[in-house]
Amino acid sequence: MPATGTLPAATGSPGDVPAAAPPAAAPVPVPPPTWPAGDAAGPEDPAGEVAAIPPRPAPRRPGLIPTDVADALAAVLGKATAGLREHEEGSRHGADIESVHQMRVATRRIRAYLRAARPALDADAAAGLRGDLADLAGALGEVRDLDVMIDRLHREAAALGEPDTAALERVIGRLDRDRTRARRALVAALDDPGHGSLLAELDAATERPPVANPWVDLRALAADEYRVLAKGRRRLEKQFGAHPPDDDLHALRILGKRARYAAELLGKDRDAAGFLSALAAFQEVLGDHQDASVLEDTLRALVARSGDADAALAAGRVIQGCRERKAAARARYDDAWAAVEAAAGRAFPTTG
Repeated sequence: MPATGTLPAATGSPGDVPAAAPPAAAPVPVPPPTWPAGDAAGPEDPAGEVAAIPPRPAPRRPGLIPTDVADALAAVLGKATAGLREHEEGSRHGADIESVHQMRVATRRIRAYLRAARPALDADAAAGLRGDLADLAGALGEVRDLDVMIDRLHREAAALGEPDTAALERVIGRLDRDRTRARRALVAALDDPGHGSLLAELDAATERPPVANPWVDLRALAADEYRVLAKGRRRLEKQFGAHPPDDDLHALRILGKRARYAAELLGKDRDAAGFLSALAAFQEVLGDHQDASVLEDTLRALVARSGDADAALAAGRVIQGCRERKAAARARYDDAWAAVEAAAGRAFPTTG
């Protein structure tokens, strides 16, 4: 953009000399530059001139520059950011634990999409957004994990019947106190002025995603994430056979989530939709296994802290159910993975 007050250069041949110089004309006033709609004018210096604003990502130019990456990111970022706003009020009040869940999902998705598309993005801009979301994601995650655990333990306790119900309820109260502290931290994060700035950042990224390399192939990115998942699964099979440790199955589940979010950037693609469906079923199997593992670990820790013998007996009954659910999930594991492999072969036919 030309500097304020700059006029077009004079034209004509260098050899053309006028017969007489015309009288000096009054300076031609030059209006300040017209900023595009939605852009704030830069700050004025003491002389009243408009200072230059920082550069922004180039606009999309369909037909000249591919817009696939920018369009895909704009769609998913816009939807996730809307989810943050929609469920913020419910998360503040805590009456419905689903609000915190939806806010957490939104933050996870945004961070995952920025990670999945990182070869196409401005590294600093993407890392900045992911970092700015990290604290909110952490606060939401702590509350959500406690919400889920407390709800699950109350249901498990009720199913036991007395006197085990009352014994287990006594130790659940410790988690209630932890959740109260976590909720205070979450509300403080939502009240912080930085939260409004974060939403403004996300709006700007939705309007103009920080794409640095628009020629990146989204399908290749999704195939790469699947390849990492498949490699992780092969490693577990080679190292542990049919009995991989609980923690390793959880790590595989995380790789599955990354593959899923990368494939979601492909939009309404028939083969990608089949892959996403198979991945969702695979993650459900691993999720059931992880939920049972976490419940068992939590119960053991609660009982150890309480020293309550009656609660220990009640917890033992619940832990037996956890073991049975883990065994059932492992029994479904191989078939669920076979479905993912088949769907990946259709979505990414060149992936080995």
